[in-house]
Amino acid sequence: MPEVTVFVVEDELIHAENTKLSIEEAGFRLAGECAHADMALSAIEKAHPDVVLMDISLPGKHNGISLAKKLAESGGPPVIFTTSYNDTETISEAAQSAPVSYLVKPIDTHNLKAAITLALNSRTGPTALPQTTDQESLFVKSGNKLQKVWLKDILWLEAAGDNYCKIVTSTHQLVSRHTVKAMVRELNSSLFIQIHRAFVVNRNHIESINEKEQTVVVGGNEIPLGRTFKENLYAQLKRY
Repeated sequence: MPEVTVFVVEDELIHAENTKLSIEEAGFRLAGECAHADMALSAIEKAHPDVVLMDISLPGKHNGISLAKKLAESGGPPVIFTTSYNDTETISEAAQSAPVSYLVKPIDTHNLKAAITLALNSRTGPTALPQTTDQESLFVKSGNKLQKVWLKDILWLEAAGDNYCKIVTSTHQLVSRHTVKAMVRELNSSLFIQIHRAFVVNRNHIESINEKEQTVVVGGNEIPLGRTFKENLYAQLKRY
């Protein structure tokens, strides 16, 4: 089973240290930590954790609740709220960002393990949208102009640094200010299947799958196939 990684957003040192100890005792790995809401989003996107433990009350322009909403909007990892408060009003407000669970600080190792297991089981899995759409093309800014790109011509989408996505066709390589997951949502097309944390491919351009090398050949290019995405890829291809 792949190692589960957890990112901690906590501004109180004592609770942060206790949480990290609980993560280690539960058999998970710390992916990173941040004490400030305004810096946490980019740090989480860089770390690519499986789960985020989010303190509800954080310093900065954003709090844990607004930060969790942003993660949900961008297709980020599931969030488990950690809080010193268990009043109805706080829980009601936090519920609007659709967290997987809540943990009251100080965090108990057994409760943490159960919450993270629930978070992992709640994930819908790799992005592969089953809906069809009337959208056939999109415009991507390239220099001083907007370049029209037909969806059918896109070979794959590739993560290109923080909050950027490379759109690859046989003739163009354009960069859009979106994460890969956000771009797939924007396209809203059943043409695309996520096969790796950093790659989404056009199903119509898949030429072969190398099971030994764990790669997918698209337009003559080998693209890595992530272990956690393999089952979803096979399931999606069998539907058609």
